[in-house]
Amino acid sequence: MLKHLPNVLTVIRMILIVPFIIVLYNGQYLWALILLFIAGVTDGLDGFLARQYGWYSWFGSVADPVADKLLLIASYVVLGLLDHIPIALTYLVVGRDAMIFLGATFYWLVVGQFEGRPTLLGKTCTFIMIMQGLLVLMSLALFPLPELLLQAGNVLVAILCVVSGGQYIYMGVTELKSVKTERR
Repeated sequence: MLKHLPNVLTVIRMILIVPFIIVLYNGQYLWALILLFIAGVTDGLDGFLARQYGWYSWFGSVADPVADKLLLIASYVVLGLLDHIPIALTYLVVGRDAMIFLGATFYWLVVGQFEGRPTLLGKTCTFIMIMQGLLVLMSLALFPLPELLLQAGNVLVAILCVVSGGQYIYMGVTELKSVKTERR
């Protein structure tokens, strides 16, 4: 029964997205920060339990990154709608992840199953997106951070979204060409 605990934690994190969106949209930034902290703890704990005890599952391998991405995208969408980050940055973040998802889906439909492993640049981009969202939320909830720091973070996220998105496009096209060549 305990082997399902990582999946339960992932589902809890997914459920937390709804109240997170509500409190964030309603300007209850401290509550949003608290919910984000709880979601972060569940993410760390489910990963630890899966690795420590080998409690891996197909559901967890799919749902865990989906929960993380949904929470990240929800953060950027609401922060963008409330004008706490530039709406263009929201479009970049959502567009990058949509492009990766659609590319992976296309590959799966055309070629078949694959190992979708994030690159170091992709992981770095996601980490910086998380940190920037957290900094913006902390600035709203706890103490105002210098505007220059927040703007620099926005620029860094934008650059990493474009560069890592380009890297994934290049990798996808290269892989499709390789598969096409092998089939000849």
